[in-house]
Amino acid sequence: MKSSRHRTPGWCGRCAAALACVTLLSACSSDSGDDWSAMWDVASTSWHARDAPVALEEAAAIPYATLGIRLDGGQEHILVLARDNDGEQLWLSSTKVAITTVNGRVARTSGFDTDLTGYSATEGQRADWTKPHSYSWIGDFADLGYYSVPVTCKDSPAGPDSITILGKAFDTIRVDESCLSEALNWSFTNTYWVGASGRVWRAITHFHPKGPTLETQILRPPLGND
Repeated sequence: MKSSRHRTPGWCGRCAAALACVTLLSACSSDSGDDWSAMWDVASTSWHARDAPVALEEAAAIPYATLGIRLDGGQEHILVLARDNDGEQLWLSSTKVAITTVNGRVARTSGFDTDLTGYSATEGQRADWTKPHSYSWIGDFADLGYYSVPVTCKDSPAGPDSITILGKAFDTIRVDESCLSEALNWSFTNTYWVGASGRVWRAITHFHPKGPTLETQILRPPLGND
């Protein structure tokens, strides 16, 4: 699956454009009524000086949808939703870390030591989480020189599992996802906690054969039900 071509250069351009946009917004004066500057101050401090879990007051200080992330069980950091397009969501930090999720699954990353640089689902992307189903995708791993790598997964609902985020309880279903890429000799298991509407509130996932374990949770959800 090695190739010198990158299948998805457009995402990098869109991510850079979004980063440039929020950087400009963060420079706006509060006199204009724009609170992006204060928001990015909170997010930036959270990323650089984190020595404790994200607190309720920190998340509440950001008036936009936010995602908490951890790498390999480390301290939690905050990303802010920059774009939401029919289930594809781009989350950014002021330190140029970016994650795209598609219906709750990590689809692309930027700014980590190892990144998932391309993604396309081929089966089961919008399947009912409450029922066992297959899910498959193809990914690009530019640092390894591998592109269009197929990954196949089996999703198995494990039953109701209540979780708590920032002191609030959520009724969810836990879904265990066993995945295999024969081309990379890579197997892994993801876990998702899914609400009644299908929103993934929390997840423990793997996005790169040599990458970290990524934990995510919705701190402030986008507009919508659940």
